[in-house]
Amino acid sequence: MKYTTLGIIGILVLGACAGKNVMKKNRNMDFNCENDFKVSFTENLTITNGDSTEKVTVKVNSPKLNREFDMKQVRAASGVKYATKDGKYIYWEHQGEFSFGTEDSTYCLCK
Repeated sequence: MKYTTLGIIGILVLGACAGKNVMKKNRNMDFNCENDFKVSFTENLTITNGDSTEKVTVKVNSPKLNREFDMKQVRAASGVKYATKDGKYIYWEHQGEFSFGTEDSTYCLCK
């Protein structure tokens, strides 16, 4: 009976701890790039009990484009690449540099 009681208490303690397992990661970067582009990159990642939610936002201000884009991480040969849901706009980080644009055209490159 003593071991059964201790086992039940142990399971309850572990269950209580598991319910509060939350990890957050936030990353914000602002760049002033060529062609009068200003780019703000924001990544918010929350992991709760093994389930994760990630929100990546890229905000662009330039003479030709003033928008905010929701993006998700996509496969890249190297570096880390994010794209809009339709795949039209891309933000790509590689070796301390990043570029923003489309598959056909780079709008800005920052080093």
